[in-house]
Amino acid sequence: MLVDDDVPMIKYLKQLINWEEHGLNIVGTSYSSIKALELFKQYKPDLVISDIGLPQMNGLELASELKQIKPNVRMIFLTCHEDFHYAQKAIQLNADSYLIKDELTKEQLEENLKNSINKVIETSVSLEDLSYKEILNRNIEILKHSLFDRLIKRDDPELLIQFAKKLDISWQYPSFILGTGFFSLSAFIEKYSYQDLSIIKYGVYNIACDIAKNHPGITFFNEEDSIVFVYNFRQNIKFDHHQYIQSLLMEIQEKMIEYLGLEIFFIYGRQSSDIKNIGFVYQKIVRNRSHFFYNTVSILNWDIQTNLSAFCPISRLLDKEMSELVIAVKEKNSKRVKEILAFITQTAATKNLDPGELKRIISRRVRLIELQYIETGNEEFYSFLEECSRLSDAVKIVENKLTQLIQWNGKMDGASSREPKLQEIDQYIIENLSENVTSTDVAAHLYMNPSYFSRYFKRLTGENFTDYFHRFKIGVAAKILEQTGESVEEVAIKCGYSDRTYFSKVFKKYTKMTPREYRSKIGY
Repeated sequence: MLVDDDVPMIKYLKQLINWEEHGLNIVGTSYSSIKALELFKQYKPDLVISDIGLPQMNGLELASELKQIKPNVRMIFLTCHEDFHYAQKAIQLNADSYLIKDELTKEQLEENLKNSINKVIETSVSLEDLSYKEILNRNIEILKHSLFDRLIKRDDPELLIQFAKKLDISWQYPSFILGTGFFSLSAFIEKYSYQDLSIIKYGVYNIACDIAKNHPGITFFNEEDSIVFVYNFRQNIKFDHHQYIQSLLMEIQEKMIEYLGLEIFFIYGRQSSDIKNIGFVYQKIVRNRSHFFYNTVSILNWDIQTNLSAFCPISRLLDKEMSELVIAVKEKNSKRVKEILAFITQTAATKNLDPGELKRIISRRVRLIELQYIETGNEEFYSFLEECSRLSDAVKIVENKLTQLIQWNGKMDGASSREPKLQEIDQYIIENLSENVTSTDVAAHLYMNPSYFSRYFKRLTGENFTDYFHRFKIGVAAKILEQTGESVEEVAIKCGYSDRTYFSKVFKKYTKMTPREYRSKIGY
């Protein structure tokens, strides 16, 4: 099965080699990860070739879903990104190949297909005949996630220890320390695209796992919001366990900067716990995440018994600064924006303002500013701001966003910003002409929130997306009727209308005549 949102790429892959000569049959193709998932459930192919940068659900996420349906499915990834060294390595852990689109040749594809075919043959025998180690390696991340889930839910200690042992994780000592790490989202935005988040996050996890191989007792888990580590050890007054942990974490920080250009900070428990209470420590850290918002230490050794001070409500405390931000952006005054944000930072830290409330107030103000200058709001920015675990990171994200808006403001003086985005929408409709494209599909393609896209599109065109979509397709259909001898039925199918009667009805709605009347009028 072939999956890529780039139509020409799908066609190129089909024509690049003779698939049947290699004993392969393409059971389906899809330009959407969601539709690919449905096709996979129907055909359950042995091999999937997929782009990584897919909208809605990227290639890695799709692969995870496919492996849950068919654990032994083989994956070959395609991508335009070629400089994510650790991300590439992470991807290869669960894939047969990682191919760069621009460099893909017939010989390269055939070589990688041969490798995947051999693996399909190897795994075609019954699961009973497969070695335990092979099954373990293929599903290790799913099994580790299950182990961690059972750990934080405080499952039976003996069962947890036995489960960990099956995964080659030795929890033989009574003492445990747990910690978690979050990387800088502001640094991520400066270097990567929003859609690369899952790839880079997996790269971060892979770096941590590689380094942990030289630190016995420490196991990393790749969880939804962060990477988590568990350290199992035997108490020994002659051995400094905290120094041991910190040396590992500092090495990870150095490699993160070297390989990915990102900063990461860690929080871990000062006191050890037994296996029954390690889940409680994790939940305590997660629940109190906002209390680390004003911390500036890169590795925080935290006592979970510490009494945390209450946050100060903001109320109308920052109203003046919020209003001044609007004026500063309008006047394109980047220096003033930095001064205002510096004042907000100092005030928030000094008064211990509620982090959640602070981020909501800033988010609402930035959204208001954004809607005054551009139509293409980026919902990922607001999600990132909400997820920021540190004040410095949140302020940097906001500063970058406001600087971007100032630049947009300058470019838009006397010019319209609407045409390029509308052209992108038109191109998407053309590439999916035979599909029933919805506003949700286009919103996902543009990485926009569906509700926001509907409002944006109405302001952009003066009509809702459904009317625009049909009007656009009927325009294409009219040109085909003018320029070719294709039948009305063929034109209807080409434009995504399987029912000729319905096609004629829609055609008449927008042209005031049926397709046959239109063709007669132009004298074809």
